[in-house]
Amino acid sequence: MKFSIVLCLFFASVFNFNVYGQVLDHEHEEHKHHLGFLLGSVYNITEEKYMLGLGFEYEYVLPLLDRLFGIGFASEVVFDEHKHYVVSLLIPIHPTRELTLFVAPGIMFIDKEEIERRFAIHFGIEYEFDLEKIFLAPEFEIAFAEDDIHIMLGIHIGFGF
Repeated sequence: MKFSIVLCLFFASVFNFNVYGQVLDHEHEEHKHHLGFLLGSVYNITEEKYMLGLGFEYEYVLPLLDRLFGIGFASEVVFDEHKHYVVSLLIPIHPTRELTLFVAPGIMFIDKEEIERRFAIHFGIEYEFDLEKIFLAPEFEIAFAEDDIHIMLGIHIGFGF
């Protein structure tokens, strides 16, 4: 129930602040590179529990099709009794300057007595708000790795160069 309320508030904020993002659009300087950090609450659907998640990403925005696509890499750590580490290829799509959809196939490492490796894939959406030199973006993502499914809702902090 709590997660449903947070999810509804997230999507309401993204769509209600669309006008604010358009007002800032004329001041935005386009960058080829994006570097970002993510802090979020992770809900593991399989295990029915909440955990802390941290992420890092780098993106090169491709100069094709009006900067519609990017390519990069992402990493994530989920803190649990045993940590989950994910390293992924990041494939973002930018339908608008503020909105980013992404898919990130990669490998999840689970730190148990022996390191387990699994194929993992993340799908996500974020909406950027420019604050001069940095941007803030509420982010939602869902990840699948064999029988493990988790959802993350967090705040992405980044900058372009």
